[in-house]
Amino acid sequence: MRPNQLLPLIILLASSAGAAALRPHIGVIALCALTDYPVVCLDAAKSFGSSYPPSPDAGDLLSMHLDMAAKHTRAAKAEVEEQLKWTENAREQGALKVCASQFGDALDDMGKARNAILVKDAGTANSMLSAVITYYSTCDDAFTEIKRANPVAKQDDALSKIISNALALGQLALAGNK
Repeated sequence: MRPNQLLPLIILLASSAGAAALRPHIGVIALCALTDYPVVCLDAAKSFGSSYPPSPDAGDLLSMHLDMAAKHTRAAKAEVEEQLKWTENAREQGALKVCASQFGDALDDMGKARNAILVKDAGTANSMLSAVITYYSTCDDAFTEIKRANPVAKQDDALSKIISNALALGQLALAGNK
């Protein structure tokens, strides 16, 4: 964990609400500390943890991240598809279509990554998750090429962080780190 990432964790743990919410899940804190974005990891556990065991392992946290990424990817795709309905500029339409397609591909590859983790296929899991990050970047690039602001740039950034954590958690899960 990088030093600049410790402060948000310390603040979260120092707050009574944060400490109470995480007290039963000290293992989650330790696992999240091994990711590039521990606060995102803790958010995934808090937001999606109710469907998982009370003391989740790396595989459970990975699934929470994929659940979170899929939900937010579907929302970003819906936003892009809605903008396509009223955007008249052909270049912007093209960029929006690229994003819609990339988000669809991201959802497909998240499913493939999930399946690869289940059969302990680290190579496929890593390839699929890395591809997902590339899809979000490709959406950004489509707008950079036409010199327009990407309306889902913030979502792309947040989604890339979620999947970056998923990559780290996938390695831990496949290594049997509990």
